[in-house]
Amino acid sequence: MPGTVNYAGWTVGWSIPNGWGGGLVINKAQFKDQTTQQTRMVLYKGTIPFVLVPYHGGSPIFKDGINNVGAPFTPVLPTSANDSAGPGTPPAGNDNQWSSSNPTGAVVVEQEPATELEPASLTIWAKLQCANYQYVHRWEFHADGSFHVEVGLGGHLWTTNPPTSNHVHTFYARLDFDIDGAGNNVVQEFTHPNNNAGSDNWTTITQEGRRLANPATARKWRVVNNTPKANGKLRSYEISVASDMGPDNVSSSGDLWVLNYDGSQDGAAVGQSDSALHTTYLHAPGGANVDGADVVVWVALRHHHETRQLGEETITLPYEFMGFHVEPRDFLDGTPKNLYATTPPSP
Repeated sequence: MPGTVNYAGWTVGWSIPNGWGGGLVINKAQFKDQTTQQTRMVLYKGTIPFVLVPYHGGSPIFKDGINNVGAPFTPVLPTSANDSAGPGTPPAGNDNQWSSSNPTGAVVVEQEPATELEPASLTIWAKLQCANYQYVHRWEFHADGSFHVEVGLGGHLWTTNPPTSNHVHTFYARLDFDIDGAGNNVVQEFTHPNNNAGSDNWTTITQEGRRLANPATARKWRVVNNTPKANGKLRSYEISVASDMGPDNVSSSGDLWVLNYDGSQDGAAVGQSDSALHTTYLHAPGGANVDGADVVVWVALRHHHETRQLGEETITLPYEFMGFHVEPRDFLDGTPKNLYATTPPSP
């Protein structure tokens, strides 16, 4: 059964639906503005439904996480060892919060108070067995209004035949933003061209389609509510992607996709490449209009795994985490207060 928790200014729901198929799902994440005491919707639904894993040489290419497509993400107990039993690891008994009163639950909820350096945070995570791999889906929500989407990679190597055992994990996160409501949203792209002072600008993305990261121009994106605040600013959340490598043009061809909301597009239609995201997922030839729409953003997160099967990974793969950060820009009407456990409080 799904759960809901309130902490660090956030109200967040979670579940693991679809017959243990698509992993941990975040539902209706809302944040309370301390200045106005108003709670506003940020993320209606967040998922990491599948991962594409191409091995060197082009074969095999696995697609895991979606039932009836590849190996499903099967939740195991949070206390389960990192692939001590491999595919035979028993699944969790339910998707409720794991606790002493529910020892077979799959979902861990952590509420961390503020420190002198970190604001209070709410973390929701689950371990997911996927054949011989074990993945962690972890969502961290912070009292400053930001959140962090993260995956952990562990388990046991599929093969011990270097160098063809080297491979890439490409996770796809689907973020159904509802910035202060489902409608009237749009995605904008930031550019800092040629390192020129005063040339920073945000450009509205008007059509569905694929975007590429560009560190040289500090490229990032934000999901905006088109209705200006009283001061003329737009409520928005920024997305900064971070991967080990760029698109490999084997299983990934982009870093971010902007699409109109479509409840049927949960990831099951994507094959062993992401081409469906800029073909069958588009709602018109060349991409439908997304300016003022109910937008969905897909983010690709890649990790190149150069195996260490004769050293640190002989028995199992120590967890390695990667993720991307999402933070408010003009979403709040003032600076959050009492973020840190300092004396006097700061700010």
